Amino acid sequence: MRFFSSTKTVESQKGHLITIIPYEERYFTSLIQMYDTYSPLGSVQGLPPIDQDKRHQWTQDMIGNGTNLLALHQDMVIGHASLFSMPVNWAEYFIFVHQDFQRQGIGTAISLYVIDWAHQEELSTLWLSVERKNFIAISLYRKVGFKRIGSSGDCWEMILTIAQE
Repeated sequence: MRFFSSTKTVESQKGHLITIIPYEERYFTSLIQMYDTYSPLGSVQGLPPIDQDKRHQWTQDMIGNGTNLLALHQDMVIGHASLFSMPVNWAEYFIFVHQDFQRQGIGTAISLYVIDWAHQEELSTLWLSVERKNFIAISLYRKVGFKRIGSSGDCWEMILTIAQE
C-alpha cells in the first residue's frame, strides 16, 4: 500500500476546523499525548494500553507497520487512523478519536477519507474488529457502509467492500 498523500479540512459539528493529514513524524509527540490523555485507557479491546511504556511502543509499532492518518485541531492530534495490509488486497482499518472530539462527525470524516483513498488504491475490502458493546463505533462503521460478517469472542468482525469501477 502507498501512503496517504492529500489533506482535507472539515468542520466538526461543534464548529472546530479539523485538518486530516497523512502522518508526519513531527506530530509523533502530539500523537503520544493524544493517547496518553485518552480516557478510558484500555477501553477498546484493551487499547490504548494502560501501561505507558507499552502504549508508547504500541503507537510506534502502528506508525512503523501501518499507513497512517492524523486529525488535527489547532496543530494538536485529536484523531488517528491506520490501515494495515492483509492478504488478497484487503486492509485492516483502525481509528481512534480523542474523547473530547467524539460525536462531532470527525470519525465519519476520517472514515470517508480512508474509504475514498482505499478506492483509489484499488483495495477490494476494508476489515475491522469492534467490541459488541462499542455502540458508538458500530454506528459509525455502519453509517459509512461496513457490514457485520461474524463474531470472534466479544467482538464483531465487519467489512466494507470497496466498489470498483
